[in-house]
Amino acid sequence: MALGLRRFAAAARRSPGLLELRELEARPEKLLALLPALQASARYADLVGQQVLGAWTTDIGASCGRVYLLQRWADYDSRDEGLVALASDPLAAAAAVKVQELCEAQRSNRAREDMARRRKMCIFAEATAALEQAGLSESLLDASAPVAGGDRPAYELRTYQLKLGYTTVPDFVALYTKGLKEKLAADTTGQSRLVSLMYCEAGAAQLNTVHELWRHNSMQGSLASREASRGAPGWRQAIGSIAEMALTFHSQILRPVQGIGQLQ
Repeated sequence: MALGLRRFAAAARRSPGLLELRELEARPEKLLALLPALQASARYADLVGQQVLGAWTTDIGASCGRVYLLQRWADYDSRDEGLVALASDPLAAAAAVKVQELCEAQRSNRAREDMARRRKMCIFAEATAALEQAGLSESLLDASAPVAGGDRPAYELRTYQLKLGYTTVPDFVALYTKGLKEKLAADTTGQSRLVSLMYCEAGAAQLNTVHELWRHNSMQGSLASREASRGAPGWRQAIGSIAEMALTFHSQILRPVQGIGQLQ
């Protein structure tokens, strides 16, 4: 897939490198304890070259006990070295164990095994050049936490499972980028921003999984943004073509965890 995506010109938008998306699941009553444990674990990750970009709880989605954690590494070598360093540090290891214990705090061994299966880890690559081509020059690495106050922000994780095929993801990105330019031009509300477009390279996600990550100033504001986008015929045409290559599509609404990463 990476070879196919080279059809796009080199990007001025900075590439984030490897994006590691982790899905953790805890019983809803354990979430209040899990979030500070994640904050502690994230502080150690920053010390070994692993940048934690953000964490989110699930507001509307498959499970109200699911937490998403987005991290980045410069490359696979940096990831290998960083994970060894984390495991070798007693305090970092203890913080990681605390997170694991809270995710496994179930009533039975069978439930714990089921929870372990639902802890997922995937490596994604960003379609950086395509986003730059659409006019989105601000990198994930350049994002800064907004000033406190105002609306309650929401993130939307939109997931496409595409048909198998070597050219499927590059074809998707080409269609998406062409339509995205018109969508962004039509939406003058300022309520929504595309944070990233990424495709799976390895891990628990199925091959040819693509994520869009959007930030909305508020859920009500997202409706105004969506309504404005309907005035872009090129975007509607692109989505129609994408639907023909997609097996499934679903969307989840996430809320940022305060104090973890700059994606707030």
